[in-house]
Amino acid sequence: MTAASKNGVEKEEGGPLIARRRTLQQKPPSALLTFLFTREKGEFCGRTPRSWLEITIFYIIFYTILAAFWIACLSIFLGTLDRKVPRFYGKGSIRGIHPGVGYQPWLKEKPDSTLIKFNVRDHRTYKPFVDQLTGYLDKYNDANETRECNDPDDSNWQASGDEYVPACQFKLDLFKKAGCSPEDHFGYKSGKPCVIITLNRLIGWEPFAYSSESVPEAVRDRYRSDSIAINCDGTNLIDKEHIGNLTYVPPHGIEGKYFPYSVLPNYHQPIAMVKFESLPTNKLVFVECRAYAGNIQHDITQKLGLIHFEVFVQSKAVKGLKASLNTDGVSSQ
Repeated sequence: MTAASKNGVEKEEGGPLIARRRTLQQKPPSALLTFLFTREKGEFCGRTPRSWLEITIFYIIFYTILAAFWIACLSIFLGTLDRKVPRFYGKGSIRGIHPGVGYQPWLKEKPDSTLIKFNVRDHRTYKPFVDQLTGYLDKYNDANETRECNDPDDSNWQASGDEYVPACQFKLDLFKKAGCSPEDHFGYKSGKPCVIITLNRLIGWEPFAYSSESVPEAVRDRYRSDSIAINCDGTNLIDKEHIGNLTYVPPHGIEGKYFPYSVLPNYHQPIAMVKFESLPTNKLVFVECRAYAGNIQHDITQKLGLIHFEVFVQSKAVKGLKASLNTDGVSSQ
């Protein structure tokens, strides 16, 4: 075989190989690229520009109608609500018809603790309680949108109607005279702490009076038919011995003229205070305070009508602290 014939065979044999190599080199575009843009059909992400325009307009109209329907339903629902009174309250509701009892000082930094513990020789230990009580009572210094309720028939009933009437103003003068004020450190500096007692807010609730023969013995000498009497005592027998003398401010408890509670600007929640006059030092005392009215139920399991807390008054020298000074620079020793 001649060289020419050999070259011819090589050409004939080499031709298909070269064509195959060129075919392999010219790979088709990937499926992703084809989906993103197809030049032949003029499609972007599987749709032509006209198709994208049509579906965009459709969804704009669809969601506009959906939003309008939702706003209309919400407006109708809100139109049925009263701004002052919830739809469900009182008997059969979650909160029920029997108020619970609360107390202050309750430190937000220790939400699970009901212990009031301080050292009369160290102002740093009782300062958080004094600050908490001071902050809690600050709102009562604002008399805006309130009125003085001095007449016997003047109460928050006038403020619970449809016509706007300001709520009764709650004054703190009695507490200041009893030594339960920021100026007196609420008695903590002298080991005679004051504790605020409150009732939970229940829409429309007002105290009912006991009949003359059904007034509980614990509050009989202090009970007044238009008020909610407060009584505190030791939880156990040993605590009853250690709790000492108590002063209730005011003696008859929380005045009924501040009820019923209703949603009003600058509403002053009525309170009472109990001052522990002779607590023993370095002894833990478990305290139970109860509120008394004809329609207040006492239930320990559900914590209705009563509250528990502990008081521990210490009197011991602090190492490295010669004298505990208050904010005015007066020694507590």
